[in-house]
Amino acid sequence: MSISRLGQEIRQEVDQTARRAADGSLTFTWRLQLSKEPFEGRAEWSPANPGSLSLQPLNGAALRTQVPAGALLWPEELDARLIEAARLRRPVQAITFSFPVQQWSTLTLAPVGPDPLPGFPDAVHFTGQETQGDSSAPVEAWISPSAGELRQRTELGGLAILMQRAELPPPKARVGDAEGFFERTLQSLPPHPFQLWLRNLTLRAEGSVPTLPEDAQQMRLPEGRWRLARAADPSAAEAAQLPVAGTPKGEEARYLAPSPLVPFRDPAFDGLLRRLALPPGLPRWELAKRVTTFVFDWITDKDFTVGFASALEVCRTPRGDCTEHGVLAVALLRRLGVPARGVTGWVGLGDTLGLHFWVEVKLGDRWVPVDPTFDQAPASALRIKLGDTDLADLGSVGWEGAALAFSGVRWIPEREGTASWGAGTRIEGDQVTASGGHRLRLPGGRWHLERGRLTLNRTWAVEAVPHPGQAQLKGNRRLAGPRTFREGWWDPASRRLWMDLGQGRWLRLDGVSEVAAYQLLDQLMAPTSSS
Repeated sequence: MSISRLGQEIRQEVDQTARRAADGSLTFTWRLQLSKEPFEGRAEWSPANPGSLSLQPLNGAALRTQVPAGALLWPEELDARLIEAARLRRPVQAITFSFPVQQWSTLTLAPVGPDPLPGFPDAVHFTGQETQGDSSAPVEAWISPSAGELRQRTELGGLAILMQRAELPPPKARVGDAEGFFERTLQSLPPHPFQLWLRNLTLRAEGSVPTLPEDAQQMRLPEGRWRLARAADPSAAEAAQLPVAGTPKGEEARYLAPSPLVPFRDPAFDGLLRRLALPPGLPRWELAKRVTTFVFDWITDKDFTVGFASALEVCRTPRGDCTEHGVLAVALLRRLGVPARGVTGWVGLGDTLGLHFWVEVKLGDRWVPVDPTFDQAPASALRIKLGDTDLADLGSVGWEGAALAFSGVRWIPEREGTASWGAGTRIEGDQVTASGGHRLRLPGGRWHLERGRLTLNRTWAVEAVPHPGQAQLKGNRRLAGPRTFREGWWDPASRRLWMDLGQGRWLRLDGVSEVAAYQLLDQLMAPTSSS
């Protein structure tokens, strides 16, 4: 299968084999190719113990899963049940196991009526739904009483997915098919020059609002509104909390365990730890900050061509997007004794809200979000958490549920702090102040804000941005203010200046000459707060 993501093609392949022995025992092998290195495993079932399925994923611990009553493991049994349903034109339900994602799936279908397909005049059309884990999707199926299942159509995040026999002619393109899955999960946001620096904000949800968890960073309000906040800085006790040593206990054990996605005990991680060069005795929060920055720097090729790679693959091949940043950060943190988990949800960046994957670390009694994709610790406020995962297997990640939940709701920013959205930015003379208290001042400068766009001296567009990656800085000149020695990167082609303001804050100014870049590096002042 080939998926187009933001103009780049991702190929995905699944190879699954089932064997039956003379005594009725079953053996399964699977291979799921989402990136350069596949996820592989083996499973066994015995009639002597019919209620248990033994799983052995490569690079993961052996485990057993309970077999639900009436589940079908042998593929021919599923074929026979579907054929019988088509012959008798009656409803059918089948429980099967998806080995690549290690989850049980329930397919429920009811007949609609005859619907011949080319070469299969006896095809019967069924409709229903398929449930896997916490997500459900509508399903249409065409089944022949003589040949079995011919075609199946389902949806993921509003995108139609069609699977069919090779004998059938290719389907005709439908309106909207040119728009890819990931493009459909993007929503526009009203522009805001300091969105990344906001401490808290309020969103209003329109449409089918999914069930969302609540914590200190995400709180439900009346009338479909949600308050989002940047995590509070660690208390003195939290900042001093040491990593787990020895055998973990209780809830933390789950978030310190290796898995096929985060096999941190592999010797390949030894080399990364040597590169980290961590002094002994660092507390959890300091480790989290250093790992977040290290992973951001390590993954130099930040693109969308990787489907989903394990932390071991990212360790060897530093390439990928948010999922690759996330799994590597979780693996390193767990190796260092810091309980860590992945989070699926949506993040605001510039004027776009889209699907994202980030990390949470355990400090005291709370989980604090960090984002290695953008080098943020703690992470920015405008992110909507759908759920978290211990990364035990691919099925736990929840991408399908995130896409489905996102497709039915629209998020509208209403407030930033106590001000209306966009009204929290104040201009006073040569100074501009964001609602979170961050200030910028250029002596003699003239700031102008119009429809969420901020300019300086009516010439330079100004916006708070995440830490730029190596690809963004390629071809840039590294500059330093003659007096302050503040560093910046200037692109002579685009006349763009990136400024590192410290404490994880970056600023981008467009339309800047080289002479002006030196002046801005020296003269633009950025106190940490309005106090």
